[in-house]
Amino acid sequence: MNAIVRGGTILLLVGDVVTFVGALILTLLVRYQAVPGGDILKEHLRPFLFIFAVWLLVFLIFGLYDRHVSLVRKRIPIVVMRAQLINILIAALIFFILPLGIAPKTNLIIYLFISTALIAVWRLYGFPLIAAGKPMTALVIGSSTEATEIARVLASNPFFKHIHAFLLSRTDISDFEEFQKSLHSFVEDEQVEIIIADMRDEYAARLTTDLYRLAFEDRNIRFFNLPSVYEQLHHRIPPDLIEETWLLENITAESPHYAYDFLKRIIDTVGALILFIPSLILLPLIALAIKLDDKGPIFYRAERVGQFNEPILLFKFRTMTGRDTGYEALHSKHEVTRVGAILRKTRLDELPQLINIIKGDLSFIGPRPEIPSLAFVYSENIPYYNMRHLIKPGLSGWAQILNFDVPRKGIDIERTVAKLSFDLYYLKHRSLLLDFEIALKTIDTLLMRTGT
Repeated sequence: MNAIVRGGTILLLVGDVVTFVGALILTLLVRYQAVPGGDILKEHLRPFLFIFAVWLLVFLIFGLYDRHVSLVRKRIPIVVMRAQLINILIAALIFFILPLGIAPKTNLIIYLFISTALIAVWRLYGFPLIAAGKPMTALVIGSSTEATEIARVLASNPFFKHIHAFLLSRTDISDFEEFQKSLHSFVEDEQVEIIIADMRDEYAARLTTDLYRLAFEDRNIRFFNLPSVYEQLHHRIPPDLIEETWLLENITAESPHYAYDFLKRIIDTVGALILFIPSLILLPLIALAIKLDDKGPIFYRAERVGQFNEPILLFKFRTMTGRDTGYEALHSKHEVTRVGAILRKTRLDELPQLINIIKGDLSFIGPRPEIPSLAFVYSENIPYYNMRHLIKPGLSGWAQILNFDVPRKGIDIERTVAKLSFDLYYLKHRSLLLDFEIALKTIDTLLMRTGT
């Protein structure tokens, strides 16, 4: 299943590169009213290759290579246009500032219009047409919400021809033998190639022998366990899909990521120092604005839960009224100040947290630190909640860039469970590459102000 998703991503990437190059050839054709020769194409291709690389990076930031199977077609033009607006600005800066030796700049303007149109057509029509060349039929067996979500996502994937789901909990146990016969008949008639089963379901568990025969003896059908598929498609791991054995296998306190932890600490320290020095210019200006706004304190020290459930104090510019530490935070009235609203939108309120990163209490990337009183409530009501505290919290994280429906005020069990599912995914897959992806997408969040 992962190979199928990855194959679609590679197809998108190759298609984007071909589209960019094709747009350049078409631009030269429009500009010079003739098929461009090898010399003029080579002259333009060299600087444009740099632009292509930057544009692909922007596409990555905007999520155009993420979970393409669940990308709604009506959103494609919107996402592409957002990305292309940034790409246009970048290309203009590159061409009009750097001495690339390409003239006239009219070529760039023509290229921007043509490439934007072609990339939208490729994403809307070209990719679905090519990807649907060899459709497969998949069978989802289960009765859970996750099973329904997987069926819905795969149904929108051009790689799949048909998606069928059996709600096993509705099958009467006295008719189970009849169901077994109908299952084999259905697989044969529909030429099912992939079976995704939720083995937590008691009826699915009783089908283990049948699934084994289908996978290895009868039809060589590929079999996948539902939790692993859900994780690959949605990039999160709901607590309901795991158990203690899974945690022992994938997440432990003594993580084997020694090299990663060491390099990450170096990156955090060096990066924080580089950012903190120039920020010293802004500190007095922000402090003055806060003081003039409501004459309250400039800074506050927010108590949060750190790594291994140890308490830490975070330094931030004050943006709200009311208490933020202790049990009083649950009942304290919080209102964002006028200056605080600006600081939050620009994330400038978190500048003092660079000190926490230098101290080692915080990282650039990791689960967002929680208020101790809320963390206590969540740990009592949400299974495996404290797993998120096995690693150092961060300024930005996997949940922050993918899950915007976060708890707003007070206790919110449902939204916190959803947030935890992203934290568990990060705990399992954390790496410098994933941290780099989070950093890039955080830039998108800051630019578009879509985060929380």
